[in-house]
Amino acid sequence: MSGVRVLVGTRKGAFTLTADGRRDSWTVDGPHFGGWEIYHLAGSPADPDRLYASQSSGWFGQLIQRSDDGGKTWTPVGNDFAYQGEVGEHLWYDGTARPFEFKRIWHLEPSPDDPDTVYAGAEDAALYLSTNGGQKWTELTALRTHPTGPVCSPALVACAAYDHPGPSEQRPDLCGDLGGGCVSQ
Repeated sequence: MSGVRVLVGTRKGAFTLTADGRRDSWTVDGPHFGGWEIYHLAGSPADPDRLYASQSSGWFGQLIQRSDDGGKTWTPVGNDFAYQGEVGEHLWYDGTARPFEFKRIWHLEPSPDDPDTVYAGAEDAALYLSTNGGQKWTELTALRTHPTGPVCSPALVACAAYDHPGPSEQRPDLCGDLGGGCVSQ
């Protein structure tokens, strides 16, 4: 019988819950990053020991951490999330135009077949890609620079699925701005 692992991010840290396949008894490990808000935890389907965590605080800002041992130890990785080219503007919730401004990573989506490839969905609506285990991030500009970008209100970006015929063609299949209704395929 196989085991089950649940990765939980809270406003007070990260937790790993594990159980056998029957799920009769659970073991809770954590909190990791006590006192930090954890926006997302994700495990790599290609390497069960590779975990990514997106955390943020008002004092220290955005921080991505990576574990290569199933969450026993964590290491900060690249945190330079820069917009590529002209930043541009979008409509704010009240209808006024404002420049895009990076706030935090809401979602991490590791590749199903490469533990070093991971996508990151950000607020204000942006999508980033790392192919070296989170050390360096590159914005995939199609979401922010799409013609509907200026008329969408900001929020977070979530990646729903992958369409990856090969390593050179990996891309998220569907990403959307969950606050303003922008969707890019």
